[in-house]
Amino acid sequence: MSKVPTKWKLSPKARRIPKTQRHEFPPEAFEARNTKVRITTYLDLDVLDHFKARATKDGIPYQTQINAELRAAMEREQETGDPAVQLREAKGLIDAVLRSIS
Repeated sequence: MSKVPTKWKLSPKARRIPKTQRHEFPPEAFEARNTKVRITTYLDLDVLDHFKARATKDGIPYQTQINAELRAAMEREQETGDPAVQLREAKGLIDAVLRSIS
């Protein structure tokens, strides 16, 4: 007699996902904003302690809070229009126009 069961039993809580939908992801899952990357970084101890204290008070993980602060700084920089970024964008536009003319 075979030890392999002929029919597998699923628990009542098990979800059955059709094979055609098992590896489908929404388009926003591939945006850079939603992609997490593991890094190693060194922080000052007082900075880390500050975010860990906020994490216990707010209930939001300290890594998430640090990410939010970095995102806010990045967006502020983009809003103010960093001159170096503006020059690179202008150079890109000028190069595109010159390529289209020639």
